[in-house]
Amino acid sequence: MMGAHLLGIRNVLAVTGDPVSVGGESGASSVFDLNSIGLLELLQALNSGRDMLGRDLGGQTRFLLGAAFNPNLPSMEGQLRRLEKKVAAGARFVQTQPVYSPRVLETLVERTSAMNIPVLVGILPLVSERNAEFLHNEVPGISLPDEVRGRMKGRSGAEGVREGMAIARELVEAGRGRVGGWYLMPPFGKVELALELMAAIRSLA
Repeated sequence: MMGAHLLGIRNVLAVTGDPVSVGGESGASSVFDLNSIGLLELLQALNSGRDMLGRDLGGQTRFLLGAAFNPNLPSMEGQLRRLEKKVAAGARFVQTQPVYSPRVLETLVERTSAMNIPVLVGILPLVSERNAEFLHNEVPGISLPDEVRGRMKGRSGAEGVREGMAIARELVEAGRGRVGGWYLMPPFGKVELALELMAAIRSLA
């Protein structure tokens, strides 16, 4: 991380990461030296000019630290407790897993407002029924409401993209002026979808 700072990197999203079994990297092994909170504590120490043992480094880093948050669980209580610890450890912004439910968005806004930290809501547009079902059933941390899965049922190609983008725009409208921002994940490298959403977000600002 000190080397990254020397290379000019200043913004860090500290995450524990997915289990090795999800990554599909042959021969990889799990590393448990630090979880996301421990990594934030390390980076906050570097920002204060110390290592994790409290020794003076003779300089300090200037990282802006971020944390991840998954609002898609049946209950947010555990995630909220961890988020409080992450903020105490130095997190100054939050990025969520992709959200597809206005109800989840509403609860997210209500439950994190007291923390006074920008929450950037993840937007990953759907492009087909197959894409929607894969995300819902196979990707940890992503959950699609039945209504959204119903809207994507039988859709693919240009029709699937149109419906997926409509769902994304509706979520953006629901969060207008209430969230700290958005971060966009264009599916399959479809940068034009991110540009379209950026235009929609700016038009609502």
